[in-house]
Amino acid sequence: MKSDLFNASASRNVTVASRQIRAAVAVLAALLCALLLAASAQAQSLNMGKLKGDVWGSGNRNLVVILHGDGGPSGYDAYAKALAAAAKGTTVVTMVRPGFKGSAGRSPGSNRGKDHYTSGNNRSLAAALASMKASFKPGRLIVVGHSGGSGQLGSIIGQHPGIVDVAILAACPCNVPKWRVARRGKNNWNASQSPHRYAKKIPRSTKVIVITNKGDSNTRATLAREYAQLAQSAGANVTLMIPNGGSHRWSAYQSNVNAAIRQNLR
Repeated sequence: MKSDLFNASASRNVTVASRQIRAAVAVLAALLCALLLAASAQAQSLNMGKLKGDVWGSGNRNLVVILHGDGGPSGYDAYAKALAAAAKGTTVVTMVRPGFKGSAGRSPGSNRGKDHYTSGNNRSLAAALASMKASFKPGRLIVVGHSGGSGQLGSIIGQHPGIVDVAILAACPCNVPKWRVARRGKNNWNASQSPHRYAKKIPRSTKVIVITNKGDSNTRATLAREYAQLAQSAGANVTLMIPNGGSHRWSAYQSNVNAAIRQNLR
């Protein structure tokens, strides 16, 4: 009799435990499904318009967009991945500029003879940034341009005010005609727009950080200094940094750019 009672009690305990396990598994499955749906919805909400780009991290506390130099999109992904992993709630996009091809595909646009900071390309880039901001609704949109990327970004923030919250111009060819004369002896980029022409139109709501290494023999520091002075004379919120040494390479700018990004994350 006692054996029968024991067996019945043990059976009931096993049944209860089994139900609890099934309930726990169901809860975990529901949570996992919710997380996957949230991640999918977030990925779908980041609309880049017609341009291409790779996305790193998650969360819309900050959206950091990196615009590569004229050498192409390769070489920026490792930094983007590390930044996204270290900055909580931050999504990082390595965007393929108009006319270039990257791992995410080719972004439409002209790129003949490298004379490509054109009004059409700049409008496409501005439209992509506006689309990302409207669809993803980040707490702060920080855009980093290196070399040619900053050449386009410097014009965009003046021509299309209110899109970018923080603009970081690294190695900026901020006066395209002067830059081409210094590089080739003449201005052979007549189709390109130049940031210095729009410096006085930058809204004060956009924070601008201009960084050019003293040792950069490509986009020399005088171009950055003149651009910053023009913008500041019109009341723009511009900070100029000219670190000693360095070169034109992204690797020579990465440390100071990273510090500027970190200081402006929400």
